[in-house]
Amino acid sequence: MSSPGNMFLGDAVSSCVIAAVFGACVILALRYVYYVAFYERIRLFLRRRGQGYEMYTPLIAEESWEGLVSAAIVGLVSWALLAGHNDNCHLTDTTACLRDWPQHRTAPWALHALFLLLLAWHSHCTTKHWVGLGRVQGWDAVLHHAATLALLGLSYTQGLLRIGLLAHWLFVVTNPLLSVSKLMHCLDARLFVVSKKVAFGLFAACYFATRVVLVPLVLLRVTLQELPRMPFDWRLAAVANGGLLLLYGISLFWFGRLLGILFTGKLDASPRLVMRGEARRWQKKL
Repeated sequence: MSSPGNMFLGDAVSSCVIAAVFGACVILALRYVYYVAFYERIRLFLRRRGQGYEMYTPLIAEESWEGLVSAAIVGLVSWALLAGHNDNCHLTDTTACLRDWPQHRTAPWALHALFLLLLAWHSHCTTKHWVGLGRVQGWDAVLHHAATLALLGLSYTQGLLRIGLLAHWLFVVTNPLLSVSKLMHCLDARLFVVSKKVAFGLFAACYFATRVVLVPLVLLRVTLQELPRMPFDWRLAAVANGGLLLLYGISLFWFGRLLGILFTGKLDASPRLVMRGEARRWQKKL
């Protein structure tokens, strides 16, 4: 069996707790350093850009940070998939994703480290607004992060790293495009020859392909059909499939909102932003 406990953080459960708590604290500290270094620069840049742009400072600061880190995470997960660390469990061939469980070969340390990084990142995303380092999230985002954390922990402690890595890639690969689209919309800017409408359309198309189409065709087909037949605790299988179905339901809800933006002309309007306590605290500090 793949032994997720054979790592520098101890056994599997302890590793998850350490990553979710202390790893999240490290990322929050890095985020704080980023805000100290760039928040005021972003505000001054927006003030020079023209009237009305300065109000988007909290959103620009948040999306620039999350876009950069999300791009790095997507790059690392993509590298792990392409480099074969996932034992050939990928989009075009899922036969190896659950094959021979629980006698999977021992996963490389890089895959363990990547899973713990993902746990730390999503834990940080869940708690960021509690320490004044991000905007308050809606119930859908909170549910999404909670389900993702639970599924990452389940995958890591039960040795389901192959399918867990593929699942995470499908659900997060479009995140950097979302951040770029938000930044272009707030700045009313172009990226080279790409307009903000084209950027949003590209994001929506990629989102549809991965989170609306490929999740059921590639991921849920494997977990719903094969997990119940494996020598796997049926209760854990139910939790895993329930969590994936919840994430897919939230993805469909968000895609509906994307369609609303596309077909109601909201891309032509200026984005509305409510000034919250997080923004006031940073403006007062800086």
